[in-house]
Parts: sequence; C-alpha cells; structure tokens
Amino acid sequence: MKLINDSPTRSRTRGQRFYPASLRLRLLVSMGGVWAIGLSSLLILSHWEIQPARVMLSPTSPMYDLLHMLATRIVWISAVLISSMMAISMGLVWRSLNSLQQFSQWVLFDASMPRMQSIPKEIKRLVQAWTEMQAKLMSAKQQQRQFTNDVAHELRSPLSLVYGYLQRGHQQNLTELQREKLAMAIAETERMTQILQDLLDLARAESLDLSTAQEVLILNEFVRDVAVMTETVERRPIQTELVSFAVRVQTNRDYLMQVLDHLIQNAIQYSEPTTPIVLKLNQIQNMAVIQVSDSGQGIPADQQAMVFEPFYRLDPSRARATGGTGLGLAIVQRLVAQMGGTIALESHPGTGSTFTITLATIGESR
Repeated sequence: MKLINDSPTRSRTRGQRFYPASLRLRLLVSMGGVWAIGLSSLLILSHWEIQPARVMLSPTSPMYDLLHMLATRIVWISAVLISSMMAISMGLVWRSLNSLQQFSQWVLFDASMPRMQSIPKEIKRLVQAWTEMQAKLMSAKQQQRQFTNDVAHELRSPLSLVYGYLQRGHQQNLTELQREKLAMAIAETERMTQILQDLLDLARAESLDLSTAQEVLILNEFVRDVAVMTETVERRPIQTELVSFAVRVQTNRDYLMQVLDHLIQNAIQYSEPTTPIVLKLNQIQNMAVIQVSDSGQGIPADQQAMVFEPFYRLDPSRARATGGTGLGLAIVQRLVAQMGGTIALESHPGTGSTFTITLATIGESR
C-alpha cells in the first residue's frame, strides 16, 4: 500500500471571460468599429466643409481665427457626443444581454432565475420553452423508467421458472450433445436474468432517496477493505494508494460498495489478468477523490461520452466473452449522482482508463 500526502494548492475561481465566439464581444467590437468609422467620417467631412471658407479668408483676418476656433469646437463637441452616445449604447447592449447570461447560468449551473417580470419578453419565452421541454423530457424518462421496471418484474418470474426446469434437466441421463445444448441454454438464461436484474437496479438507482440510511465512512478503511475482498474473490492483484490522513464522507455504504464493485469488475474485464487494478484515494479541499485505474485497451476519445449510456458497449462482439450487460456504468453514474457526487473518465487508447469519483467530505478539509 502506498501513501499519498498531497496538500491541495489549487483553488477554483470562476470569472467571466471574453471568448471570440461571445455575442457580447462581437457586438462590442462591431459597435466600436461603427464608432471609429463615424468619428473618422466626421473629421474628414468637417475638414472638407471648412476648407473652402478658409481659402476665401485671409490668414491675417480676425474671422479666420474665429472660424478655425468654432470649427474645432464643433468637431470636438460632435466627437464627444458621438462617443457618449456610443458608450451609452454599449452599456445598454451589455445590460440587455445580462438576461441571456443569467439564463445560460440557470441552465448550466442550476442557478436561481430572476423574477419573470425583470427579464425581456424574448428571454421569458425562451425560459418558458426550456421549462416545457424539460418537463416533457422528465415525463418521457419517467414513463421509460416505469416501463423498464414493469417489464423486468414481469419477465423475472418466468425466467426463474425456466431456469429451474433447465437446472433440473442436468440431473437426468443425457447425451453429451444434449448436455452441451442444455448448458448453453442455462448460460443464456443466466445472462438474461442478469440483464433484468441490472435493469431493475438502474430503475431503482434513479428513484433512490439516499438521504436515509446514511452513515459516516472513513474511506481509507473502506477502500482498503474493498481491495482485500476483491483480491480474495477475483484472484486479481489490487494496488492501493491512500492518503495518510482520514477522509470522511457521509453516504450509503451499500451503494458506494456497489459503485466500486462495478468499476473494479469493469477494469478486470478490459485489462490483462497479470496487470494490477489501482485504487487511489485523495482529498482535494473538501472533496474526496476515489480513482479506479486499469492498464487495459483504453477508450477512444469519440466514444468516452457514451460509456455511461445504458447498453452501450465499446466492442459489441465481446459482449458474450466478457459477460457484461452494458448497464454497469449507467448504474454507477446514477448511484453517484444520487449520492451527490460526480464521476469522470480519463482514458487513452493503449494505456488504460481511470474513473474518478468525487464526494463531499465532512469535517475539516486538508
């Protein structure tokens, strides 16, 4: 076991930045260009209009100096007025786009949306359309979840009955060919039963209330116990790298165990038997960080966003070889979300994958 004693030095800062594709930046640059063109045009036209009068007057005439002074003042007053109007216009544009910025923060960060009376009508319609779309999506997901749950419940009993009859057939006198076909039927029945169980777990994970049955866990001991248990059962080397101080979280022990078990089993399936699985535990500020790493084939960048989707498999041809159902990572993501945490994937083809779970800690941060 390897100890890590890192002290976090990074702090997260959020600030508004200007990006080349920003609507605000584009409008401000466009208005600045219009201001520069308008001011240049004013200076050039003023010079053209005043120049004939200067030619008609003698440089020694008192009217020449008066005309020059008046022309200069008119030009500068016009320039100040144009600049003031442009600055006011830029300020109004900036303020008008605040509602759009607030809407994007509300969508991305679940921030509080201001009262509907204080935002423009167009943004109000956008908010209403977004809210209606979200409600329809939630309703569709709920119907899909209910349908999946009902189908899994209805099919599990008949499959259990079929599985029992197939197991009983092993006790009869059968030829070698019959035993081989019966073993294939039993294996497929077990696989289908596992798929139904995973479907039930997925539906249950989306409707869990993990605010109950929580307890304070010292993750150092918890991760160490998981590693020892996996080494004993799977006969697979597990390497642990744990921080030297206690990392405490308040969560559901059984579901966190299920999450780590899914990730470890996934690492075992897609890596060589002789390479160890690495479990790391660290604490960054007030967040516990658990990492499960393997040295397997890795995941291409264009497929990493899909690995948490139900039934998605990187290599469908290996589905029967590995014995997975394609639901494990989907269950993991739902459970971690229900525990108030996040899960991320970092992978490079040929070098392996690392799944990172972050959970809020309790007590003093390190």
